[in-house]
Amino acid sequence: MFRLKRRPGGENLPVFLPPTRWREHLAQIAEPLDERVMALAESAWPGAVTLIVNKRSDWRTSAVDGGTIALRIPGHPVASAVLDLVDAPLTGTSANIHGEPASLTADDVGRQFGSLQRPTEDSESLHIVGEGGVMPAGIASTILDCTGRMPRVLRRGPMLSATVGELLMRHWGLSDLDSAS
Repeated sequence: MFRLKRRPGGENLPVFLPPTRWREHLAQIAEPLDERVMALAESAWPGAVTLIVNKRSDWRTSAVDGGTIALRIPGHPVASAVLDLVDAPLTGTSANIHGEPASLTADDVGRQFGSLQRPTEDSESLHIVGEGGVMPAGIASTILDCTGRMPRVLRRGPMLSATVGELLMRHWGLSDLDSAS
């Protein structure tokens, strides 16, 4: 996936959690969360908020290096259905070359990545592209690093909801603007 997206190796991909049983999967992947971070997750998910938390040392995946992991529950109904059907965490990413505009249609994906190819063992091409019409134009998710004493906004995505902002203010004494620095 890194080679296909031309994504720098030092930038890990987020892991998407199944919406129905996310708490069970979270317990297998991440160190226990501070109650404030857990309340933030419950409020922000599903949605365009990615939380970076401390990863359990016994959870192994080839997509994540280091002691932290970026977790999210996407808000799109197709992604949610697939995650619930698989009932397992999945590495997720946008369908675009790193640094390029988001692909909003299957044709956009084809223009960025080329035509579909038959899977081979060492193939670095797309094998399946779902046709879902035009996807909602989106901005990359907000990324909150929750590994320190206070959460830090690493990337601003869509406006944080009033509930998430309220949680930041109530539990950490922050506003959305304070946490950006």
